Amino acid sequence: MLNPILPEIVISAAAIFFLVGSFYDMRNLHRQAAGFGLASVVAALISLGAESRFFHGAFVVDGFSRFFALLICLAFVLACLIGGGLRQTDQSRTGEFYFFIAISTLGLLVVTGATELITLFIGLEISSYPLFIVVSFRRGLGYQFESVAKYMVFGAVSTAFMLYGITYVYGAFGSTFLADIIPAIATRLNDPMAELGVILFMAGLLYKLSAFPFHFWAPDVYAGAAAEVVAYIAALPKLAAVALLVRVVSLFLDIEGIIPVLALLAVLSMTMGNILALTQTELKRMLAYSAVSHAGYILLGLLAPAQGGLSASLFYGTVYTFMTLAAFLVAIQVAGKGHDIPLANLAGLWRRSPVLAVMLAITFVSLAGLPPTAGFTGKLFLLTALWQAGHFWVVLAAVLNTLLGMFYYLRVIRISLVSDTNRPALPVPLHLRSLAVALAVLLLFLGLMPGAILQLAESAVASL
Repeated sequence: MLNPILPEIVISAAAIFFLVGSFYDMRNLHRQAAGFGLASVVAALISLGAESRFFHGAFVVDGFSRFFALLICLAFVLACLIGGGLRQTDQSRTGEFYFFIAISTLGLLVVTGATELITLFIGLEISSYPLFIVVSFRRGLGYQFESVAKYMVFGAVSTAFMLYGITYVYGAFGSTFLADIIPAIATRLNDPMAELGVILFMAGLLYKLSAFPFHFWAPDVYAGAAAEVVAYIAALPKLAAVALLVRVVSLFLDIEGIIPVLALLAVLSMTMGNILALTQTELKRMLAYSAVSHAGYILLGLLAPAQGGLSASLFYGTVYTFMTLAAFLVAIQVAGKGHDIPLANLAGLWRRSPVLAVMLAITFVSLAGLPPTAGFTGKLFLLTALWQAGHFWVVLAAVLNTLLGMFYYLRVIRISLVSDTNRPALPVPLHLRSLAVALAVLLLFLGLMPGAILQLAESAVASL
């Protein structure tokens, strides 16, 4: 009975452990966090093929939820390893930091298995509120509280949109269970109440994905929070947002007007994200606008569900998570205990730390969508599905945005590999150098041999 929810049990145990640890002067909590993360990955592997239902079917363990549980647990342990000693975080709050991160991760696990809209909403709130708190844990600054305020205000607005949308969906379909909604969709294709409910509900999901026009919180939160906190915010909630989009929104794609709206939002996210990223001189803000553009690419898969677009979105969301964590591994090391991470800090990285320089180059080549990296393969899958579905103008817009994104991604590579500096060598622990090599190899491997992850993604979609 407990095997299907082993990842949730391990993460819950981690939350309890760190809650107790916050009352005592426990040392090396980052090692315990990494240990719990590794245990959760093992638990997710054990439960990978499990199937079960809990709370009268409101939470379901199936191939889809276990696929995302594995990814979330893997991203959790990577974020703990990359964050390391929490250089930019108040050291007196280390126990609280990992407690809130564990609670947020537990909420994400609930989201991926929720098949009832209220349960899904509760999971989202469990995952969101701890992040509002940890954003304020950055030391040495004052404007992180401005980031917290903006994060909470936008979060409250998205919550209102989502709850309002759920009420309309309930009014249109008479239930909040997806199992009850699916058979009634055919009779509600032109129902204004159903359309409005789905649009409002999607507004809340687009906030989690930081897609246009709900992206305004991202740059300020990325810039104001500690780099190790941003690494978590940039990676794990995106996985849950992708899971929600595929599990929930894909049900309503036959409703009139949904596809054109999604296509327009995807193109606007890609375009606005890339244009604003071009003008950035600070690494975290640039990555924030980059996240907006990549949210647009993830949305593309929803436009071609019959052509394999959903599995392509899952693959691209997985790849984007690894690319983001790799980028923040370098960002945390370059930032040290400083306030910000201007792009000038990357100058001479090839001499200060060759391993990080090579890994950063591979990561940004992948973010730009160039072969033979995983980013190129993911975009190829998405664009192929779109072309087969007949969305030719969206394919053209995505290709043009890929070319636009190359300018600022390649600029970062030029600064790190070509520009020189008199700064001393960058001391990087052995385990982080090893992790950097592993992430670089993984991005190349998934670009050349994507079959294993794509097959898991297809199986996850099939289980729906």
